[in-house]
Amino acid sequence: MFETDVRPILKANCFHCHGEDEKFEGKLDLRLTRLIQRGGDSGPSIVAGNPEQSPLVQRIASGEMPPGEKKLTPKQIETIRRWVSAGAKTARPEPETPPVGDFTDEERSFWSFQ
Repeated sequence: MFETDVRPILKANCFHCHGEDEKFEGKLDLRLTRLIQRGGDSGPSIVAGNPEQSPLVQRIASGEMPPGEKKLTPKQIETIRRWVSAGAKTARPEPETPPVGDFTDEERSFWSFQ
């Protein structure tokens, strides 16, 4: 679920501040689940199994994040909420370092890139 549903939402809406630049806003890197769980300046961003106690879910649901006019849709918020509620799991072990470049191996394996 993370690789196919959650990461694309974060990539499209959050990585410009929390993943693409050398400096991460609030020292929060959202590219890997373990980095999301570790969090940034404010502490852990998610509490696996508990979306109500997860600052990431709280901030996107309230509209505080992402900043600006473009907000996540209710469906996108629910996707992230369900992922956290289910334990914030990944389909396979994550790489040691976040992916470099525009696409992960998971994204490159999508049928339209073949």
